Amino acid sequence: MVGALLLAAGKGNRMQGKVEDKLLHPIGNSNAFMLSCQAFWLTNEVDSMVIVYKDETQLAKLKGFLEQLSDKCPQSKKKAIYWAQGGQERQDSVWTGLCKFPEEITHVLVHDCARPFIRPKTISQAIEQILLDRAITVARPLKDTLRQRIKHSTNPISPSPTRTLDRTNQWLMETPQGAPRGWLVEGINQARTAGILITDDMAAIELIGLPIGMLEPDYPNPKITTPEDFSYAEFLLKS
Repeated sequence: MVGALLLAAGKGNRMQGKVEDKLLHPIGNSNAFMLSCQAFWLTNEVDSMVIVYKDETQLAKLKGFLEQLSDKCPQSKKKAIYWAQGGQERQDSVWTGLCKFPEEITHVLVHDCARPFIRPKTISQAIEQILLDRAITVARPLKDTLRQRIKHSTNPISPSPTRTLDRTNQWLMETPQGAPRGWLVEGINQARTAGILITDDMAAIELIGLPIGMLEPDYPNPKITTPEDFSYAEFLLKS
């Protein structure tokens, strides 16, 4: 059986205090949390959902939006919903969420709710792969030139020695990312034990030496990070 682990506990530091909660900030008549949940809610292959929340205040709001979603999509397959409070780092939140699933959940997709435009067809494609006992991430190949500043500077406009990096076979990570549940548990546990900070779930898979597949979507799947991103999100929603 397949579980979806939805991360909603991020700190949103790059919002610079201009937005109280980027996942609940309006995008048209919806928000990033609802749009993300809806995509998984409408994916029949998903059996259970664990939603990782930030605090009790946010939890109450998330539950309210989830009730609206349940009323909005009554025809979708019924899913078991579990809640888990997030930790200090992303990997702590994923770990807590993984532990909340019932034993019968054997494969898991992890999704950052700050990427609200993921679609059920992509989720289904990813599930098809993880059920073959593979690790898969939504990603896209790097198309721009990648340049590295050799010396760190707090003022990037100040000239500095640089080098151009080979962009061949370089991929930009997105979510969802998934694998057999046991692989994720083993990898994240190894990272926690070794004191290694990982920023995405495929890093945990790398730690246990397993290969990863890339699933490129044919539509934008941007992450909402700064206040300016909401204008683009509004545009995508209207499109």
